[in-house]
Amino acid sequence: MKQNLTVTSAIHPQQKDITVLSPKGFIDTNTAPEFDRAFQSVLALKRFNVVVDLQQVTYISSVGWGIFIGELKRIRSQNGNLALSTMSPEVEEAYKLLEFDSIIKAFATVDEAVQKGFGRAVGKGTASKAAKGGKVMAQAPVAQAAPVSEPIVAPVQTFRSAPEPKKIGFFGWLVRPWKWF
Repeated sequence: MKQNLTVTSAIHPQQKDITVLSPKGFIDTNTAPEFDRAFQSVLALKRFNVVVDLQQVTYISSVGWGIFIGELKRIRSQNGNLALSTMSPEVEEAYKLLEFDSIIKAFATVDEAVQKGFGRAVGKGTASKAAKGGKVMAQAPVAQAAPVSEPIVAPVQTFRSAPEPKKIGFFGWLVRPWKWF
């Protein structure tokens, strides 16, 4: 059964320069292009302060995590930031296991992400207002979203981790006597 993904984006009701991106479903190999299109459409509007509300996402594959990491340099070069919020336990486990907590900050709520991730004051109850009363930029499933008038041309970025040092086994230590003393 193919998993569907819908993504909505809304301007935060009190912090008009912050966009809240809210995917619903799985972000995996099949649906990652849909999520990427929605993410790119927000960035095409020069909205570089983004909170991704993961409340209704139960799984993110490595391809999905790669979308966040791939755009992070571009976002920060535009004096913006990316914050994640409201992760399910399964998503949070992968986030910590992959050590993305050292790269992208995550928060318990959208308001906490706005306040601590962007250093902004937020009034009471704005998380529900963002979901209900925020200005909706795209509410249809992403596959049906209108095309962006200006294409985004960005170089493909490849991130590689440093290779782990080669471990020397017992035999290696025997043939290296200068290391004995």
